[in-house]
Amino acid sequence: MSIDAERLLVSAFDHAPHGMSVVALDGSWLRINDAYCDLVGYSHEQLRGLSFPELTHPDDVAADLAWLRKVVAGETERLDREKRYIARDGSIVWVHSRAEVIHDAEGRPASIVTSLQDITGRRAADEALRASEERLMSILRNTPDAVCVQDLKYRYLLVNEAFERRFGLDAGWAVGRRDDEVLAPDALVVDREFHDRVVGNGELVVQEQVVIAAGGDRVYSTARFPLRSEGGDIYGVCSMLRDVTDLRDHEEGLRSRLEWTDRIHAAVAQDRFVLHAQPIINLASGEVEQAELLIRLIDRLGSPTLVPPCEFLPAAERFELVGLIDRWVVERGVELARDHRVELNLSGQTISDPEQIKAIERLVIESGAPPENIIFEITETAVVEDTAAARHFAQRLRGLGCAFALDDFGVGFGSFTYLKHLPVDYLKIDIDFVRELVNDEADRHVVSAIVGVARNFGIQTVAEGVEDQATLDLLREMEVDYAQGFWIGRPIPIQELWPTVSKTKEKA
Repeated sequence: MSIDAERLLVSAFDHAPHGMSVVALDGSWLRINDAYCDLVGYSHEQLRGLSFPELTHPDDVAADLAWLRKVVAGETERLDREKRYIARDGSIVWVHSRAEVIHDAEGRPASIVTSLQDITGRRAADEALRASEERLMSILRNTPDAVCVQDLKYRYLLVNEAFERRFGLDAGWAVGRRDDEVLAPDALVVDREFHDRVVGNGELVVQEQVVIAAGGDRVYSTARFPLRSEGGDIYGVCSMLRDVTDLRDHEEGLRSRLEWTDRIHAAVAQDRFVLHAQPIINLASGEVEQAELLIRLIDRLGSPTLVPPCEFLPAAERFELVGLIDRWVVERGVELARDHRVELNLSGQTISDPEQIKAIERLVIESGAPPENIIFEITETAVVEDTAAARHFAQRLRGLGCAFALDDFGVGFGSFTYLKHLPVDYLKIDIDFVRELVNDEADRHVVSAIVGVARNFGIQTVAEGVEDQATLDLLREMEVDYAQGFWIGRPIPIQELWPTVSKTKEKA
């Protein structure tokens, strides 16, 4: 090699843009260029007192030394890998290292020439991208929404676990397949329509659809939006499918609550509640001795239409408005009790509310009505829900001289055990045991048992739902005390049952 050529090579080595070094087999440097010094932050003088293993990251030293041993043994010539150096300031420098063995005149390994390309920035970018992808995949794995990405030919590029669960797919099966292999035909038509709309308009499209499912229909909201390349071209569609059934039910519940709250408060303010009465006869005398008061709602001011309780009482109980209605019934009922014996129905919510009980006691006392004319009636269901509250209520009101009736008796488990704990005056035999009494021997056994137990406890019985004379006669034979039902009298405005009651007095 000529002197000029040698100088050219030395100059190229010294001024190369990448870190260059010649390393002896013992690890010491024979020559280092400026770019190498800049890479690790040491001067030429400082590096001469060090060896490359001292600058190498501890986790990478073993691999380097193992390769060096192979070089000495003549087992390898080249090394091409990524490794880490520790710069003078303590920072980690990632490099792409290319090393090649230089042989002496006899062909034995003499030294190693290395070229180092700084890839720290690229590695950081790769790590950031990898971390971002891992975060995205973690979000996709854990989100309850079903997420998928499709290309322009409806082929799935990505689906998450929620999507696979939603459509009952094996893990990873859908990727690479078209939508017609995944979706039912009717769903496919709708899905493609909205997919094509996103591709055509390049905008977000949101839809809701009802899906028939075991256990009840489900409502799904699907948002679709385009995916664009760096050049702005649409290359796919991302879809996010969310089960909004519970949310819609909650919203419907709030809407219904507001509607019924306004409606019931307005009915009270506008005096649109009215009382009907259903007569109850004494089977021994055949005379009407008392009546059950039943509430009705005038649909709107000036309207003759009455809303039956089955349409507004369940909503009032569900939204905890029934206490307002119970208070209204008691206020009207105790006024009527001055001259007539009445049964007033109360909800489980009312009898469990200490403030309501105090208010009812006050209304009874202030009305001046004979307390024995007032019978408070609660259902067996209310007793089951809170037996202690029912007992407390009955004791308080009976302490004033009022009576207590247990409605729908016999339908609940353990009905007879309540009689041991509740101060009951009347048992109202449920209509289920009365309707087929003439033809059903089992019903007759139940009614006979109720009558026998009631008599032993000193309680009177009332049969509900009497709809024919034969049933009435049989109840009398079975020594039931009272009866009510359509055969005896349907619920009617109280003025028709008690003509002396004026409309003004009813609302007093």
